[in-house]
Amino acid sequence: MANKLFGGKSSRTKIFTVISAVAIILLLLVNLFVTSFGIFGNFYIDLTPEGLYTVRDIMYDVCDGILYMEDGSLREPGITVTFCSDPDYLIENTYTRVVYYMARALESRYDNFRVECHNVAMDPTSVARFKTTSLTEINANDVIVSYGDNRYRIASAESFWVIGKEKVYSFDGEYKLASIMLSLTLVDRPKAYFVTDHGEDYYKPTEGITDEAALKAQEEMNEKTSHLFDLLTEKGLAVDTLSLSGLIEEAEKAGKQPDIPDDCVILIINDPKLDFREDSSKFGSYSYVSETELLDRYLAQNKGSVMIAKDYKTVLPIFEDFLSEWGLKFSNTLVKDTASEGDGQTTTLVSEYITETDKYAYQIYENYATLASAPRLVVEDSGYIMSSFGDNSVGMNDPGTANTSRIYAPFIYTSENAVDYAKNDKGEYVYKSGDAGKKALAALGNRQTIDTSTSNLSHSYIFAAASASFFSSELLGNPSCSNYEICAALVQNIARLDTYAPEELGGLSGNNNTGFLGKILTDIKIYETDTLLENIQNTHDTEGIFKQGLTPAVRTVYTVIIAAIPVAIAVVGIVICVRRKYL
Repeated sequence: MANKLFGGKSSRTKIFTVISAVAIILLLLVNLFVTSFGIFGNFYIDLTPEGLYTVRDIMYDVCDGILYMEDGSLREPGITVTFCSDPDYLIENTYTRVVYYMARALESRYDNFRVECHNVAMDPTSVARFKTTSLTEINANDVIVSYGDNRYRIASAESFWVIGKEKVYSFDGEYKLASIMLSLTLVDRPKAYFVTDHGEDYYKPTEGITDEAALKAQEEMNEKTSHLFDLLTEKGLAVDTLSLSGLIEEAEKAGKQPDIPDDCVILIINDPKLDFREDSSKFGSYSYVSETELLDRYLAQNKGSVMIAKDYKTVLPIFEDFLSEWGLKFSNTLVKDTASEGDGQTTTLVSEYITETDKYAYQIYENYATLASAPRLVVEDSGYIMSSFGDNSVGMNDPGTANTSRIYAPFIYTSENAVDYAKNDKGEYVYKSGDAGKKALAALGNRQTIDTSTSNLSHSYIFAAASASFFSSELLGNPSCSNYEICAALVQNIARLDTYAPEELGGLSGNNNTGFLGKILTDIKIYETDTLLENIQNTHDTEGIFKQGLTPAVRTVYTVIIAAIPVAIAVVGIVICVRRKYL
């Protein structure tokens, strides 16, 4: 074969033949190396005028504070950023490319920062552990930031950009990613606390309980609350008990103000049978704090949220006055619904989902609300909840501020056929106390604060159900209804603590006066988003997706690499052939 290839050829021809073959092979290998390194490495030159592909020093400073402990050791288990598409698709789409390269740059700097890519279109089970419910959809343009096994946030790729009605104005990815990382690591091990002062049902390990009667009582309570305990631990929360009156007494003895523990992200008040305590003789004392005021301070400081299941038959004036300040007013009547049972006499209610897309509840259980055959959430022996804000059924501002408001939001409804029954002289709930209509079986009070300099929102929630058994193992453990999954989705949302990166990491550092966060794009005219947003929804259709990042300088470099080098090789080859033939 070698003789046929080189037969009759001069030595110079043989040499050039070998050189040509070797050059072609080397060119292919270099092309393969550069392509793979561009996808999996960080070798690139940022020639964008905005510095889109360059992580700024201030971002590294913020990440140093997140990813290193005070003693200089790495924080474990560390941060993992999971992209939901293959690297080639992420790079093809500039919208995701900038976020992807930012994450890769951080990965190359920090040993406890990892980047993963999963094609959710081909393998949806690869991100199944991040689904809040079995019906939750994770899309190809979603970015999942996780800390450990149970703490994570899912953000769409578009949320890393500042987008107006028709244009993309800036890249705010550093601020967005740093804020998510700070929120995930704000508390090392977040806890859910069962309040124990008022005859509530709570979960508590029985080790160490020697009294036989106390042991039996706790075992019965643990059986009632075992599924709620499992739900909380599955969401990455440690579970403990808390005495509000105990906190107040300890603080008084120490001459300090009482405070809910910093690691508390959810307080659970499960079927209280006694009213909350307050001492009217101490109201004039500056240091005195009642139990409801302690709750109010906890919520007002945005430290966490509260979940309540209250029996409509139990009257708790002090506690109910506190709840009314948060927009939640409880009925003292029993609800029955002909949509749940033909004769309308059952106390088991099959609830209806809220379908308005702008409502908070819809964001929790969207996939259930839109699927006609989805399992329903079942409520047993329930009253109903209404807004305490009077004519303003939505919400109202906190006194003295226009930046903080309290909002009432229904969570689940009965059908239009529901009727509530009041108690007669014999204590029987048989007297119809109102007309038939939709009634909220559970609702939320949401305190929302807006930061006027950054427009960031902070939230704290009270979730309340008008049924003592709402969190019972009997309902949460029923596989034919959606109680467990929707309660899990609720916990996932209200247990999250939100904190934000320094403003200097965004665009409000005084470096510009545009009012937009992040790296301001030089020419906003080319960032049309009409087709962009359509293609983000149709996740793998890249036609029309915005291509900023390839500035004229970058295009020149790519032209040289892609076109000039092959042209030069071709010219050299032609010259050699001509010289060999005519010279």
